Amino acid sequence: MNDHDRPMRVLFVAFSRSSLDHITRMRIAASRFAEAGHEVAVAVHAEAGELVREAGLPWIEIDEIEKIEMPPDGSGTEDHDRLLDLAAPEYIANSLRDELRAIDDFWPDAVISDMRNTASVAASMRDLPSFTCHDLHRFRHPMRTVLPEILTTLEQLGVGRFHARKALGDVLLAPGLPLLDPLSDLPVETAGLIATLAAEIRHIGPILDDRVRTGSLAVDRPPLLHLDLGAGGAGDKDLLRAVAAARGLGVPMAVALGAEGPESDALRREVEAAAAGAEIAVFRHGEADLADRATVAVLHGGRASAMRALLNATPMVFMPHAEEQRRNAARIAGFGLGAVVESDDPVETVATRLAAALATPDAEDHVAFAALLRSVDGAAAMLDRVAQAVRIHRIRRGLHAR
Repeated sequence: MNDHDRPMRVLFVAFSRSSLDHITRMRIAASRFAEAGHEVAVAVHAEAGELVREAGLPWIEIDEIEKIEMPPDGSGTEDHDRLLDLAAPEYIANSLRDELRAIDDFWPDAVISDMRNTASVAASMRDLPSFTCHDLHRFRHPMRTVLPEILTTLEQLGVGRFHARKALGDVLLAPGLPLLDPLSDLPVETAGLIATLAAEIRHIGPILDDRVRTGSLAVDRPPLLHLDLGAGGAGDKDLLRAVAAARGLGVPMAVALGAEGPESDALRREVEAAAAGAEIAVFRHGEADLADRATVAVLHGGRASAMRALLNATPMVFMPHAEEQRRNAARIAGFGLGAVVESDDPVETVATRLAAALATPDAEDHVAFAALLRSVDGAAAMLDRVAQAVRIHRIRRGLHAR
């Protein structure tokens, strides 16, 4: 075997404090790299270490910021200040420290990170190719606010400009399709900043595990209405409105609540009183299973839950409560794959929307769109692009060594 083509060592780094999406994507991608014969390790905070170990992957522990719920787009000054915690000097310095330690311990050929905005900077400091995995819509919020502040903080910490300008890696990989996550949706100044940081921006398609890629579709399942309006609590009022609307439809209900705690317990009691017999799951503990059994979903319009429904050919009724969710809901409704309920619509209107979705007169369209999404293999595209970069890097190093 040519030395340039030998198996790679790849370090994956994931943010864990706002969503499971970042960890899930890196875990799936790392598993695919390992299946292809490459050595991998996944660096995440201890709270997500078990998710890595369950996948049979080597885990490297790193520190992380205190838990932060990403405030909705368009929120006030207090929430804006919370976002700046992601660019605070102490957090950035600690992140670089841990990422450099992980690199020095594992000696990878490349670093891939998901929402850990300094991992690619650490990779540059060790002269390694780096890739960042970002949903482009996150550059409208929160990265529109956070990214410039990270660059400022890196300068304050004395990180050289060449390394600091690698904050998005050599290549920015968007784990979706332009149809659903277009670069053209970003504010002009943010798109311009991205273009000055990343040498390449590439849509690679969804990063899916085999269970999602080959699982059953909504049209083949027993009726089940899944209600999930997010973990932050902002959608609790709408959740109870949707439960009330669904009560008379004669369809089993499965309800996903927010994070565990007193507020979640109180909401559970209200749901149980309004819909006796409904299945109930709590965020991070079973809501994905409910989504994969649903035949209709009531969602807030967040990207992750909407994408899962699209992959399952599940008709959606949206009850958005933030600007990003409204944009997502409007785009999917524009494709004819969902309907939007306004915040002031009466329960009767919600019930009508739900009944129409349960009837699924357009099931063929949902199935065709799901087949399109399932056919695009983001993990395979990532593997091909990283292998190309590592090979070029090895050749370059070999030439410099002569």
